[in-house]
Amino acid sequence: MSGEKTVRAEDELAMRNLLARYVHHADAGDLDGFAALFLPDGTWTRENSPPSSQGGSGLPVQTMTGHDEIRLMIENSIIKRFDRKFRHQMTDVLIEPGYSDDDAHGRCRALITDWREGPGKIAMCGAYTFRFARTGQGWRFRSVSVRVLPE
Repeated sequence: MSGEKTVRAEDELAMRNLLARYVHHADAGDLDGFAALFLPDGTWTRENSPPSSQGGSGLPVQTMTGHDEIRLMIENSIIKRFDRKFRHQMTDVLIEPGYSDDDAHGRCRALITDWREGPGKIAMCGAYTFRFARTGQGWRFRSVSVRVLPE
């Protein structure tokens, strides 16, 4: 492991905080707060779509590009479909260097719980991948992608 390139600690902490803001803004249905976490041309992708009966969201495979489409995704999923009663728990976060000091990538696992019918239950389990970009306002998402089990 000696000589392995790593992300500076303060940058990794900033990216982990960006991920925490992602979860809090998404679960709250905060359209503007969530969109602001992305570059203006950033993307959010749902890679697969198992039916809800098998642990998926039942939402279509799609990529949202830019703040307006990302806001719409939160409005249509978190607010309209799930009534702000889903919660994301991101685990096993791994952040690695990218092509420059202003670029990094990461991945994590996610458990998503559903509270619409009273007591919470695990609704989905997925794997997220991220591309981060350093901007004048701090780190932002260049892209976020999620793949939900079952494959």
